[in-house]
Amino acid sequence: MPEHEQKDLVRRYLHAFNERDRDTLTELLADDVVEHGVHQTLRGPEEVVEVLDNHFEIFPDYSGEAGHVVAEDDIVAVQYRARGTHTGEYQDVEPTGHTVEWTGMAMYRVEDGEIAEIWIEEDRLGLLQQLEVVDRPAHLRI
Repeated sequence: MPEHEQKDLVRRYLHAFNERDRDTLTELLADDVVEHGVHQTLRGPEEVVEVLDNHFEIFPDYSGEAGHVVAEDDIVAVQYRARGTHTGEYQDVEPTGHTVEWTGMAMYRVEDGEIAEIWIEEDRLGLLQQLEVVDRPAHLRI
């Protein structure tokens, strides 16, 4: 599959994410997809979609915006910004009502026209700071 088609596949996945289109998300993921996430490793489309559903409950207006999308060989890398309003319990943090925004990077390995593997790194410390769970170090405050 040419790299531009791989990028289009990942963009379709990200669009389905923002639209909460579970059918398209599942269709674009390989049956044996593995997601190496921030807190856990997920296996199979059902687990991936279930975790996304959970995030949509915690942050009902949760959405992401892709910045750079780069492809090489069978890997598509995406720099993104996510945002949402914290209305459900997250990591033992009671709802704050804060609208938060964080950045991240994801890499998608494409195989046979499907997303076969995902790696995600996000600024969860920045998220927790916005939820007022942790303080920003004094020397970094402006």
